[in-house]
Amino acid sequence: MEIFFDEAYTTLWTAVSSIMGVIATTMAIFALLYSMRTYRKTMQIVHYGEIDKMYFEILKEALAKPHLVRQGIERDVEQETEYNIYAFIVWNFLESIYDRCMLDSELKKTWFPIIQAERKTHLEWIQVDENRAKFKEEFLKFIDSGNFSL
Repeated sequence: MEIFFDEAYTTLWTAVSSIMGVIATTMAIFALLYSMRTYRKTMQIVHYGEIDKMYFEILKEALAKPHLVRQGIERDVEQETEYNIYAFIVWNFLESIYDRCMLDSELKKTWFPIIQAERKTHLEWIQVDENRAKFKEEFLKFIDSGNFSL
């Protein structure tokens, strides 16, 4: 056993120790990168679920009050107030979706068709100057272009 601790093997053990240190460091880096990737994917799934729930709640409101999604109808004062609030909620939601889609292109496949559909329903509302002032210029340009291709 003493042969392995002889001075002749000192260089060998130093080299082995260095190699093991490099291997351990490399494995730690890969583990960290894998953990970060897994965390990112998990957060995307969680965020997607949250977005889906929020949109479901918006749709439930329209189901309860169909005048909110009907175009070209006359609304009484109360209905007009409800519609203005509802349209703002929809556009605010769509702007949030747009922001997330710019960060994660996979979301575009699911949400760009929905943005396009909601745009058809509520385009008139977003074209009013008073309402446009509530949104970022970048988002308004995106909506105005009508280009929702992937």
